[in-house]
Amino acid sequence: MTQPEMRPERDAAIRAMLMEHARTEPVAQAKRRRRRVLGWSGIGVLAIGVAATAGAVLLQPTEVSNTELVLCMTQDERGADGGYPGSSATIASPSGAGRVADAVGLCRLMWEQGVFDDTFDPTAASNPPGRVPDELQACVLADGTAAVVPSSNASICAALGLAPLDD
Repeated sequence: MTQPEMRPERDAAIRAMLMEHARTEPVAQAKRRRRRVLGWSGIGVLAIGVAATAGAVLLQPTEVSNTELVLCMTQDERGADGGYPGSSATIASPSGAGRVADAVGLCRLMWEQGVFDDTFDPTAASNPPGRVPDELQACVLADGTAAVVPSSNASICAALGLAPLDD
């Protein structure tokens, strides 16, 4: 079998085509890379904007809508299970439905009574007084219940994923 003969015109055309490709390919790659970077950057900016808007809407100061309960937290961080450590409380009334007007006052009273101390005995006639944290911050849970956090950090509500209480 004989090999096909390579004519000089064809050889010149192939060489010209290869030279043109070698000259234009880096420019085409740079354009593709630039479009890719701009596209992903735009998506990143959009995601940050959506997250910031959602955070501003969800974590803006709000009012308590569930006045029957208060969560008195014992720590200024979430538990290992993602929950909020502490105890819920309400105030009994003759009608049977509790209503809490001062969430911070109720939690302060629980701290004063030593409810959150390890040595607290709910069946005892009296318990030693407890130590009240220096500062308590009022937040609002997603269900509209007040949550009182022992912390001096004014932005602890946002750090815990809660809305600050609207004064």
